Amino acid sequence: MFARRFSLLVSGFAAAAVTVAAAVVAPLSASAAITVVLSGIQYDPPGPDYRTNAQLNQEFFTIRNISSRPINLSGFRVLDVANHVFVFPRGYVLAGRTTAIVRTGKNRNRAQTLYWNQGNYIWNNTGDTARFQTPAGKTFDTCTYKAVTGRARVAC
Repeated sequence: MFARRFSLLVSGFAAAAVTVAAAVVAPLSASAAITVVLSGIQYDPPGPDYRTNAQLNQEFFTIRNISSRPINLSGFRVLDVANHVFVFPRGYVLAGRTTAIVRTGKNRNRAQTLYWNQGNYIWNNTGDTARFQTPAGKTFDTCTYKAVTGRARVAC
């Protein structure tokens, strides 16, 4: 388990990919930092792995906007080591100082709960790495874990 935080600078990326929604606040200046980080992974939900939608939705990762400004995450993505890719939907804005959860299974997206719409588990029980990337594929945050007996939740 590793703890770390990174900031992604707005300059050098496509403006649409990292701007704050104009209807919510004014656009960020070129020198302002966006601080959205991976904050946790639930990789082995309790109970047997029957692959029901209810069980799949007990597996998830979380992201946190540690800034006070809302951030447009349209097109940003999270990948595991097997290159399973979750892409944040168009128009998705994470409010300032908010944590969102992305569940593996299926359901209807809400403001702070999104669904990967998978029919199988994503996060390996033995260990895995999540990479948080810009729409252009630049990794700006990671979370790596190795399974620890009795612990199935990792804080990044």
